[in-house]
Amino acid sequence: MKQPGTFLILRYRSTWARLALVAFAGMIFSIAAMSLSAADMTNAYAQWVKPWAERPRTSAALNGAGLKLMVSCVRGEATAAALSAMTPLQRLDLAYHIQVSTAELATNGSLRSYHVSNTDAKTSTTRQLAPDDYQLLDAFLDRLPDDHAQLPPVGQRVVVQFVSEGQWRVRVYDGNQLPPAVNDLLRLLAQPYDKLF
Repeated sequence: MKQPGTFLILRYRSTWARLALVAFAGMIFSIAAMSLSAADMTNAYAQWVKPWAERPRTSAALNGAGLKLMVSCVRGEATAAALSAMTPLQRLDLAYHIQVSTAELATNGSLRSYHVSNTDAKTSTTRQLAPDDYQLLDAFLDRLPDDHAQLPPVGQRVVVQFVSEGQWRVRVYDGNQLPPAVNDLLRLLAQPYDKLF
């Protein structure tokens, strides 16, 4: 029976879903907050990538393994112009529409993907990237183009982050016009499936 005043009841199917929702709800709100104040920021790119660069370089869901690479797709953001015209309630509503889909690859070749929003978290089963494909990764990462510290348009931003010299290196691309090297990387990570997200 639904209790009076209850707006939303979330059901979590696993411990992972609870952990993912808690861990990434903060990131989603950070993205929304940065989007909300982007018109006022002098360096929107640095502010937008900050939560990505500060992510842990290990994965609790992959038994604490060190991460080599993460690829995320961020959907549901709004432009700075649209945000400035919104009421606070509309901005809050927007935060609930931001969705992040991520694939993370550990240094041991374990790969998993998950989807997080402010109301749900879903994960795939962990699988192993083929050793031959894992060996190709460094060459793929070397081919990634520089994003020139410029944010692509909102709508579908693809964040590629990889560990280099003990720190995350973050690149942000327009998901609607991905460079060929990024498409190649996504296809490699998606195997044996047709697409990563």
